Amino acid sequence: MLSENQLLNHIYQTAEMGREGIQSVLKYTEEPKLASALNSQLTEYEQLQNAAGAMLQARGEPPHGLGPMAKVSSEVMSTMKAMTDRSAANIAEMMIQGSTMGVTKSLRTIRDCSLESDDVRRLANKLVKTEQANIEEMKRFL
Repeated sequence: MLSENQLLNHIYQTAEMGREGIQSVLKYTEEPKLASALNSQLTEYEQLQNAAGAMLQARGEPPHGLGPMAKVSSEVMSTMKAMTDRSAANIAEMMIQGSTMGVTKSLRTIRDCSLESDDVRRLANKLVKTEQANIEEMKRFL
């Protein structure tokens, strides 16, 4: 079983990965409505990451962000895909794939965690709902 702190770190890192992904494709986004949607999602990820970080700090544990290799790998993949096809549909598809991975991994992590705190449970569920809402929002651009 995973601890609640491990789940909070997962939330922190998943939100960080979402932010990194959006920031890496935002500069290639030519569709204003897509850029607006991505900026809104970026704000949501920042709020989730800040909430998870604050909960970890309150528990006496510093948040553990993504490693440098994960960041570089994500940046390179996103940049290559976005540079070759800047269409809204391609960028939306990339975001859908990332959010789908986030939902899948989050559901698995939540299942494997011994949850006692309602606050941690709410934040974990908020992450999943945010990812699902982001997928639905990106479908408009396919």
